[in-house]
Amino acid sequence: MKNVNRLFVIIGIIIVIIIGRFFLAQNEVIEIPTATVVTNDQIIDSVRGSYCWHSAGDATCVDSAAPHEMVQGSDMSYIKVQPNEEIEFKYDKRMTSISIQQWLEGHNYEEIATTARFNAPSEKGLYIITGLARFSNGDVSDTIAIEVE
Repeated sequence: MKNVNRLFVIIGIIIVIIIGRFFLAQNEVIEIPTATVVTNDQIIDSVRGSYCWHSAGDATCVDSAAPHEMVQGSDMSYIKVQPNEEIEFKYDKRMTSISIQQWLEGHNYEEIATTARFNAPSEKGLYIITGLARFSNGDVSDTIAIEVE
């Protein structure tokens, strides 16, 4: 009798795990989200950087060059913005968090925001900004190049 009760408990646990996995899979983001970076009245071109993504049992990590190297190595142009102009990284999937980083000399950077909306620097100059977005399935980085007038 004890063995029968144990068997029912084990079967019950297995059923709960399967049902739980089914509900988690429904919330899973299958495709890597795409970024759209916007200001008041324009879209800023971005370039996809490094990312790690897993879904449906597969995992992929892609390592790219540093953001300033990607901008220099592409035909990306610096988009003109006003000092302190609001900029936003928008993704087509729901993020769990984001870190906005301003790239400095070499491979150094500083975090300038932890929300998708942030303000452009107040001083004139060329800036490279990266959004590192985290999702339930991984993380994705996208880089923009702006010129504060």
